[in-house]
Amino acid sequence: MTNKELYSATLQLLGETNDSAYTGDYEERFPYLLALFCGEAEELDDKYRLANKMPRAHYRMRAVADMEEDFPLSDPFASAAIYYCASMLISDENPEFSDKLFDRYTVRVSNIYAALPCEMGKIKEMYN
Repeated sequence: MTNKELYSATLQLLGETNDSAYTGDYEERFPYLLALFCGEAEELDDKYRLANKMPRAHYRMRAVADMEEDFPLSDPFASAAIYYCASMLISDENPEFSDKLFDRYTVRVSNIYAALPCEMGKIKEMYN
């Protein structure tokens, strides 16, 4: 899935289309929001890939996502990215809907994290 396809899915979630006269601001802000999401989720994606025996991604956080490139994170992160970006795009104009979308983003990231296997390790002695 390309970043441009993620943008289209985000617009559909918001009830907009690519050819809408009202999406110019969204189109301008989306690459920045997607880059921010990817940077924040990069560490969790590394853990997801390790747990699922997938090769590590060679993603490096950028200020702006290239819309022609493939989405750099694992597939389960795509829906979280869509909800996150949609939430941020409408946060000023419709805060209530933005909060609902942000909750859905949070649930998706939490589900990814919860599906990771536990790691055994020593407990650090904090008290004497």
